Amino acid sequence: MKRTLMSCAVASLLVSGSALAAWPEKPIQIIVPWGAGGNTDTVARLVAEGLQKELKVNVNVVNRTGGAGVVGHDAIAKAKADGYTLGIATVEITMMHHQGMTALTYQNYTPITRLAVNLGGVQVAANSQFENIVQMTDYIKANPGKLKASGSGLNSGWHLNLIGMLDSSSSDLGLPPSAVTWVPSEGSSSALMELVSGGIDFTTSSPGEAKSMVDAKMVRNLATMAEKSAGLYKDLPVFQQATGYKYHLATWNALVVPAGTPEEVSQKLTAAMQAVFAQGKLQEFATKQGFEVYPLYGKEMTTFMADEDARYGKLIAKIKG
Repeated sequence: MKRTLMSCAVASLLVSGSALAAWPEKPIQIIVPWGAGGNTDTVARLVAEGLQKELKVNVNVVNRTGGAGVVGHDAIAKAKADGYTLGIATVEITMMHHQGMTALTYQNYTPITRLAVNLGGVQVAANSQFENIVQMTDYIKANPGKLKASGSGLNSGWHLNLIGMLDSSSSDLGLPPSAVTWVPSEGSSSALMELVSGGIDFTTSSPGEAKSMVDAKMVRNLATMAEKSAGLYKDLPVFQQATGYKYHLATWNALVVPAGTPEEVSQKLTAAMQAVFAQGKLQEFATKQGFEVYPLYGKEMTTFMADEDARYGKLIAKIKG
């Protein structure tokens, strides 16, 4: 009897091991929590194209929208952890549970690699009274509540960018969210139009989203929220370097699998993504759209997501008071 049980166990392990060795042997899907046509969707489709070339199986993109990203992130987390369902997790996964929208956290996923990084920034209209970011922060300190800003919906990424900028808790800025009135918008495009029309005083969107209006000399970038001068926007002032207020922020997305996916599958996906990055198409698209691609793998990406979760938790707590 013992021999029979042992034989069955060994056979099971062999079958399991051979199944993993054969992965992938059928089509793979990538779930995107946002709609078709946006930057996240396009990044996912470029990833799918690259993985299809590397893994020799069909890789399809499925958009699962709704609930401000909750529906798609939930679908990724609840998928069978067998390597045949991947997902694009976005920065919102480090925000949503702090906002009471879902119980999901970054711990529901195993990251393969970070994909796109979109720097926060500060923009003003071409005719603004503010020539630089120091003038603006000095004005806000002296005149709390006088200025209006926008860039996204309430409590979303670019609103939190403003909260972080105002707080700069490791410095003497330390202003409450009420120091600048936030005007919710449907996104950066509508916020920038409101900026140009004079309805608000500044936006906290990314330099990439403002690029067309900057090129048209309708808008000026005052600063980026980079950690240091580098990449596409190395010639723009960096907020924390220009002001001395220690603060940086960028939104991002990442290729992930459901937690519990076999390590062997994650390793194969990591190797495949390294080859995809080497193809250069992702970087080429990112440059055209005004954002950047900064791969970050495995445990380093898990640590990054944990840090981001803590950061956004603190910013959201500021709004809640």
